[in-house]
Amino acid sequence: MPRHRHASAGVLLTVLLCFDTIVSAAVPADAPLLHAMFQDHAVLQRDQPIRVWGRAQPGEAVRIALGGNIARTRADGEGRWEVRLPSLKAGGPHTLTASSGLRTQTINDVLVGDVWLCSGQSNMELQVWRSLDANTEIASAAAPTIRLLTVPQAGSVVALETFQGSAQWGTVNPGTLRNFSAACFYFARELQKTVAVPMGLVNAAWGGSRIEAWTSADA
Repeated sequence: MPRHRHASAGVLLTVLLCFDTIVSAAVPADAPLLHAMFQDHAVLQRDQPIRVWGRAQPGEAVRIALGGNIARTRADGEGRWEVRLPSLKAGGPHTLTASSGLRTQTINDVLVGDVWLCSGQSNMELQVWRSLDANTEIASAAAPTIRLLTVPQAGSVVALETFQGSAQWGTVNPGTLRNFSAACFYFARELQKTVAVPMGLVNAAWGGSRIEAWTSADA
């Protein structure tokens, strides 16, 4: 197996919403206020306080609005800010808006439901196009309340604030479903028959990766 398919002990795959402290760079004046995880078609976890975070100019006031709730805060000395909004019931679509004195950022088609992390090796990584009845499943792909996000396969020796590469929330269609995790998608589709809420699926699988790469440095 090629060397790049293995992650050395202590290397942390950039998978979860793992955004611990790193050295900060200056925040461009026109940079997005919201972290890149907050995109059109995203799903937020229902029935618990909703954490929203991002970057702004140091000391800049930020206003966040979602589902009729508003929170205000001020960026710290490195430009980081974070708020917690009241919990919301499953549903949507909602609009998430972040604004400051300099700019406004709006995220559309945001659903509230259950967010699932689908992580593992090759059994979880196996794509829909390689599964049983793949052609039929892909051609008929349509699940408006299931949303997909695939984490780029990249490694780092420190925890990062952002993914290394593009990670986009998307709706289910033949183009997005083809290369998505089969186990993750079929699991959510079956679960939705009994738990009728939106599902946000985060595919963070990497075949051949070692367990040490998925654990903290302390572990």
